[in-house]
Amino acid sequence: MRVPINKDNLAMVLLVAAITAAFMLVVYRQQSKVLESYRAQAHQTRLAMERDSQKSRQVPLMVREIESMKQRFNKDWDRRLPQRQELGAFLREIAGNLAQSNLSNTITQPGNPTKGALYNRLPITMKFEGEFTSLTNFLRNIDSMSRLTRIDRLTIKPAEKEDSLDIELGMNIYFTEQ
Repeated sequence: MRVPINKDNLAMVLLVAAITAAFMLVVYRQQSKVLESYRAQAHQTRLAMERDSQKSRQVPLMVREIESMKQRFNKDWDRRLPQRQELGAFLREIAGNLAQSNLSNTITQPGNPTKGALYNRLPITMKFEGEFTSLTNFLRNIDSMSRLTRIDRLTIKPAEKEDSLDIELGMNIYFTEQ
């Protein structure tokens, strides 16, 4: 059955076509642009989440490494970084180490303390004389002391006596005020 084409039918078809075209141009196209921008945002968010996920995979490794370091360096740090200066006890301990290591002509000169954010530092300059093996014993004893110390300068020169060295040592001891 064939519908005759007349003006009214043609006008109606043209009206439906115009409404469809207007809908496509105005509504559908605009909504397509919005949908495409949302898809782009979702893709960028997905990429960011993948990057963050890769970064977070390192956290368990870091935690294990920190625990390993804690076990390796599990020393009594509070004891090694005392809460007050205690210079006298340190100097007595140094004098004992010097005597034990057979080092002579010792001069010990404490410097001025400097205040830091977390700890304070007291520089100490020492001059003494002795054999190389005595120096190594002394340095080993310094390393095993109960106080945290750091040697930042060591000058060794031949002394006037044979098999003897003139030694100048700069070290820092650390303490807190609390």
